[in-house]
Amino acid sequence: MTKRLYMETSELSGSAQVLRCEADESGYFAELDATLFHPQGGGQPSDIGVLQSDNGVSARVLQVKDVNGVILHWLDAPIAAGPVSLQVDPAVRHQHAMLHSVGHVIGNIGQRHGWKPVKAHHWPGECRIEFMPEASNRDLTADEIEDALATLIQAQLAAQIHVDDKGLRWVGFGELAPWPCGGTHLASLAEVGGQVSAAVKLKKNKLVVKYDIESKE
Repeated sequence: MTKRLYMETSELSGSAQVLRCEADESGYFAELDATLFHPQGGGQPSDIGVLQSDNGVSARVLQVKDVNGVILHWLDAPIAAGPVSLQVDPAVRHQHAMLHSVGHVIGNIGQRHGWKPVKAHHWPGECRIEFMPEASNRDLTADEIEDALATLIQAQLAAQIHVDDKGLRWVGFGELAPWPCGGTHLASLAEVGGQVSAAVKLKKNKLVVKYDIESKE
């Protein structure tokens, strides 16, 4: 089982041991004893970045997946077993963490209005949260979601992350309700770097909120 350093720290660089590196039909994959790279899953894509061995040989990390509890890193070149430095791409990590964090907040907004979040997808260009009605609910518009998000982002709510006595990791922001989550997140909503837009669709009693973040640059 790979030690999941990304669950414990937001550091983007560190070190680990390559346990094996093998070839497959798509190139090369490496297993490490520990990793800072978040694998694809939990509604978000994987991190990318670089592995570099002590002798200066480096390989780009193109894809990361959890395969039965072992996290595998697909590379553009082979790398020898032994110690390596890890470098997660900071821009890609920030984008994924930002979209995932905003998705959590949208889930909280929906829940405030009687909608239970049941499914989430936080991929760039494809972000959406699906809700089912709870006992008491009312219609929710895109403008209401955008206004509520703007208020919460302006409040610069800090991430609240803790692991319970059963080993379950909970993620919330400020006083908003936390949810079990193994994904990457911003340290604060102050780090949301753009204007959030939302679109709402209600079909067969299911509410779907699509969202995106337009860069300020």
